[in-house]
Amino acid sequence: MDVIIRQQRDRAARGGGSGVGSALGGVDTRKLRGKIEHAIKVMQEGLVERDTEVRLLVLAALAGEHVLFIGPPGTAKSEVGRRLSGLIEGQYFERLLTRFSVPEVFKANSAILNTLLTILNERQFDNGTSRLRVPLVTLVGASNELPESEELDALYDRFLVRKRVGQVSAAGLTQLLDYYAGSDGPDGLNGGIGASVRAGSGGAAGVAVAIDPSRRLTLREIASVRQEAVRRVKVPQHVIQLVADLRTYLQEKIEPPVYVSDRRLVKAVALMQVWGWWGDLSRPPSPLSP
Repeated sequence: MDVIIRQQRDRAARGGGSGVGSALGGVDTRKLRGKIEHAIKVMQEGLVERDTEVRLLVLAALAGEHVLFIGPPGTAKSEVGRRLSGLIEGQYFERLLTRFSVPEVFKANSAILNTLLTILNERQFDNGTSRLRVPLVTLVGASNELPESEELDALYDRFLVRKRVGQVSAAGLTQLLDYYAGSDGPDGLNGGIGASVRAGSGGAAGVAVAIDPSRRLTLREIASVRQEAVRRVKVPQHVIQLVADLRTYLQEKIEPPVYVSDRRLVKAVALMQVWGWWGDLSRPPSPLSP
């Protein structure tokens, strides 16, 4: 695994073939961090107890990984993904994958699932005898349940970031209802961004936010984050060992065993590097920070 990590680090330091000439390719780091902070603020508007989901999705997008939210209907699983799309340069694409009529990613038929595997892992789509590049930043999956069939394990493994999403707590429910009833509430939730309720978004109503195009994250900036993270953030050896020991524990010490692929571990280390570069913008720098 260490060999694969070193190869990834070397490719990113050389530019990784992404079209960004140098580690930052002329991108203003301070401005980029400001855009990330702005994206988090906009995405959180009107959502209660979804701070973790928002930050995980932004982190996954910066790292080029995919997110799976699992929980009951009406808990803003899809809404979080829709909001991110308005803050990134590019196009938003959404489909309900169903075998019959259930809108869940794990209910799709085998042909769709096999196509998704290539798209998620390689950003490629097989169209007859030709293979097309898919300019995918991140894919947000939403499901009401965990996959139950072994044939879905490969697809499930492609989602590096997974998070259970539940209903808001009793304390948070009052805050949520106050917001959508038009009240500023104790924390003044209706102010600061100029949001308005957008109907028809399910249990967690959507919020239409006026977004300054100049504050959208560009694809070039997102690519620069990955390269800068690999170049500047060195994951300590004791953390690498902890990750390796964790897999041993999951696969050998518990029953039933939990399989963790090599690919997943390599991607997890890369995700830690992006987190080390970014850090939590509301807290002191991470121990992994440069």
